[in-house]
Amino acid sequence: MIRKGKIIILFLILISGGYMSLFAQISSTAQKLDGFSFKKGLSIGGGLSLSNEFFMGSDSLVLRDPYAFYLNGNLNINLWGIDMPFSFSLSNTERSFTQPFNRFRLNPSYKWARLILGTSNLNYSKYTLAGHDINGVGVELTPGKWYVSAIYGRLKKAVEYDPNENNFRSISFRRIGYAAKVGYKSKSGSYDLSFFHGEDDKNSLIGYIPPEAIINPKKNTAVSANIRQTFLKNFFISGEYAFSLYDHNIFDTDGRCVNTSSFLDKMFDFDDENRFVDAVNFSLGYQSKIWGLSLRYERISPYYSSLGGYYFNDDMVNYTIAPNFRLLKGKLNFSGNFGLQMDNLDNQRSSDNKRLVYSANLAYSSGKIWSAGISFSNFKTHTRVKPISYPFVQDDLDSLNFYQVSRALSAYSSFMFGENNSPHSISFSASYQTANSLTGDWVDSYSNFFNSNLAYSKIYNLLKFNWSAILNFNSNDNSGINTIYFGPSLIAQKSFFKEKFSTSFSFTSNLNKVDNRDMGGLIFTSLSLDYTLKAKNEKFGTHTFSLNSGYSRYLGSMQSVPNQYEFLTKVTYRTNF
Repeated sequence: MIRKGKIIILFLILISGGYMSLFAQISSTAQKLDGFSFKKGLSIGGGLSLSNEFFMGSDSLVLRDPYAFYLNGNLNINLWGIDMPFSFSLSNTERSFTQPFNRFRLNPSYKWARLILGTSNLNYSKYTLAGHDINGVGVELTPGKWYVSAIYGRLKKAVEYDPNENNFRSISFRRIGYAAKVGYKSKSGSYDLSFFHGEDDKNSLIGYIPPEAIINPKKNTAVSANIRQTFLKNFFISGEYAFSLYDHNIFDTDGRCVNTSSFLDKMFDFDDENRFVDAVNFSLGYQSKIWGLSLRYERISPYYSSLGGYYFNDDMVNYTIAPNFRLLKGKLNFSGNFGLQMDNLDNQRSSDNKRLVYSANLAYSSGKIWSAGISFSNFKTHTRVKPISYPFVQDDLDSLNFYQVSRALSAYSSFMFGENNSPHSISFSASYQTANSLTGDWVDSYSNFFNSNLAYSKIYNLLKFNWSAILNFNSNDNSGINTIYFGPSLIAQKSFFKEKFSTSFSFTSNLNKVDNRDMGGLIFTSLSLDYTLKAKNEKFGTHTFSLNSGYSRYLGSMQSVPNQYEFLTKVTYRTNF
């Protein structure tokens, strides 16, 4: 801990970031007010890290700054027993953000009440408020088994069109949103209800909007109800229903109607100015200590979306069976997933897809000596392209059928032996992936990828030294073109002075062949040095100095005149107080 004498230095570091061409991120976590007392005074703790990165390469086309620095830190101020933690990150690397990157978050709490100030990304439901950043104010209350939360703030800032930058893809209306969630949780189940509303300010853009921007102010309301209940000890049932009322253009007073297959859309007659869509998921299962089985169903209407998230799946229905079991006192574990996915629920698209997905994982661990596992997955897609009907032309071809098949198989095994002070280990892993695309009976394209590595490691605990030798092999056959990478790697690590000073060295050599022709190779070496100094007075904390360097050299045909080598060095200072 440090006292008032060094508080000014830390705050000057934070303040200076606002006057430099840097990007910054500032956040904090919840503060407990239960231990409030004026007698506790003021104390400060935290950490600071400053890295200087130097890059040099023979290729002038590599878009990387020759020098960059990164300043990261966390600061915890305790005033009268109130914790106020912060973190920040600064750099001189050139980056542009159309939406705010600078963030501040403060969450003081007292018993079961927590206040949310600044930028937060709450997740009420994957169909309503689903992790979108909100810069505003909110509250979370957790009295007993209840959960009550609400938040209000800005989801997006207004971004005007700049003809000098031609940023038509970044233009944005100012978007305000608010959301709430109420939940109750007991030993046998949980019940949640969430609400979200977001709306663009149609008057927030006053400048010219180019036609290619294709931007309109939007408005959206989404509601979700979720339930999970266990019964008869090992059985469980869960379900969630959500609907979204979406207006894609507030300017459009005439409105427009999009026909959907929503359940409520068929029961009620909604205003044509809004698109009403819904989503539902349901699962039923059994889980004991030895085995379990769950049945899942999910249906998301076409065009489903919410302004409370960045991405939403839509127009699909999923059927899934997921078994699992544990045998031999938990040493042998199996889990599987078998599902069918379909789209084009409204039958409005020119093609529809059916996807068959199944995967299985089997793992065994005897404890400290031997472990092994194998996994398999299959992804098959069938696309049926419907014929286009013309009034005077009859196409004899009913439809076109496209098939895509992707399979993956992976396995691993490791074995450890030897004395406790000097153990050995041998490990092997391999993976195989294949993907084929067919039109009818004709193979359009295919690719087969194989990767494997064999490793041996030796540890000398008394000498604080260990080393590993690794052999890698990669093969990729892409529509008749076969590419192979293979080569050894060596890694060594050693600690000195009661582990205050540590070193690490690695060497990797890869050779490349294309259709059995030598295409050169790549050599990569790295060196790492770390020294940690502990101050005699604990209030001055610990200090670590690090040096990390890496050198890459291209060989043979992989070496070209502008691209022969790359060198990267990183010098870092870290302190904790």
